[in-house]
Amino acid sequence: MPGARRLPQSPLQHLIFIIQENRSFDHYFGTFPGADGVPSPLPCLPDQWYPSQCDTPYLDHTDSNQGNAHGHKWQNISIDGGKMDGFVVAREQFLGKKCSPQDGHALPGRAYDDEGIVMAKRCIVDVMGYHDGTDLPNYWAYASNFVLMDHFFESVESWSEPNHFAIFSGWSAKCTEVDPPNVDSCSSSFGGTPWSADKHPMPDLWTDITYLLYQNGISWGVYLDHGQGNPFGQHGTPGIWNVLPGFETVQQDGQVANAELDQTQFYSDAAAGTLPQVTWLLPEYYDSEHPQASIAHGQSYVTGLINAVMEGPDWNSSAIFVVYDDADGFYDHEPPPYQFDELGLGIRVPAWMISPYAKQGYIDHQVCSTDCYLTFIEQTFLNGESMSQAGRPDPRPDYRDAQAAYGDLANDFDFSQAPRRPLVLSTHPLTLLRPAGRPLPGRPIR
Repeated sequence: MPGARRLPQSPLQHLIFIIQENRSFDHYFGTFPGADGVPSPLPCLPDQWYPSQCDTPYLDHTDSNQGNAHGHKWQNISIDGGKMDGFVVAREQFLGKKCSPQDGHALPGRAYDDEGIVMAKRCIVDVMGYHDGTDLPNYWAYASNFVLMDHFFESVESWSEPNHFAIFSGWSAKCTEVDPPNVDSCSSSFGGTPWSADKHPMPDLWTDITYLLYQNGISWGVYLDHGQGNPFGQHGTPGIWNVLPGFETVQQDGQVANAELDQTQFYSDAAAGTLPQVTWLLPEYYDSEHPQASIAHGQSYVTGLINAVMEGPDWNSSAIFVVYDDADGFYDHEPPPYQFDELGLGIRVPAWMISPYAKQGYIDHQVCSTDCYLTFIEQTFLNGESMSQAGRPDPRPDYRDAQAAYGDLANDFDFSQAPRRPLVLSTHPLTLLRPAGRPLPGRPIR
């Protein structure tokens, strides 16, 4: 299978990927001018708790949202064969008989989402709520001045860990035979098993992008927010979000330390001009925007990371990509356009790109997922060499980085233009976000 074409005369020397958590495109950019956002007239989705009515999208200024469980089972209900009308039903079914539709009482005990986060403190259905530029001024400023991608979908129709496998490898799998290692025992998986050196030492045997980077002498690093946390922990980056240390290739190449850099070093490297050529930034829960974490706090965190690059000497050779790994059950109207294999695509997520060579105020309507990031890395640093050319046995059903149906992220750049000036924003912008629990005028009573 041929590799991706190399970028012509690209000045890019640093690709930076900021991975946030669990929002849908319509939830953050559904009313952004010019984007493929919430339809008009507003859709009205079935409601099992109130069968005589239906639910429409509404502006929700609440800073902490509930969302829903978002594994493959729940996404199937939400997508409903492409009708995109099952989001409310999926949430109500998840809450189940523990909740009464007549009140908002606290749940007996605790309910957890797919990632181990306590999520259902109350019987709340807020999956139809969305935010706009009054809540997300910095994110909308980036979209207005650089590139917003409005057809960017989950690579895997599932929760965070399989989508993080896809971010780094273009596949999510589970391997059953590792002693001796047998890559043919790896098969597609909507789940996966969190790796840890002491509790679960079984490595992930298929190929990840860092193997090609290492083979070609390309520097890379993963910076972790407050270090490596427990697989499902809320302090430090959880192991289900930082999957690279579990890959056999990373271990054999002696690169595990590269996958566990502390994020304080990112700020030092950005200021000193010593960033790796490929960088991933993974948050801890409180900075991630993962429900129920604060949106305002996450926006401040992301802005600080972007500012660090913009104010450092690497700005003129950088491209920064911001993306959300899955949609968390929040409403999105756009059905996934392709079923490449049994894993996806999944629900549409927010994504934008910032660079001194980005087209200004450009909305990219091409279909993509984080698989396109792998292709762009190959275009920029590997002379177009793709994962299929890694020379390792790999039983994956297809190579997503070589999918012809995807768009080309090179179209988002104008490398002939003089480098654009940075857009340094306040890390504490004024917003209309309100703490959860305060009354919101016009919000439907549930």
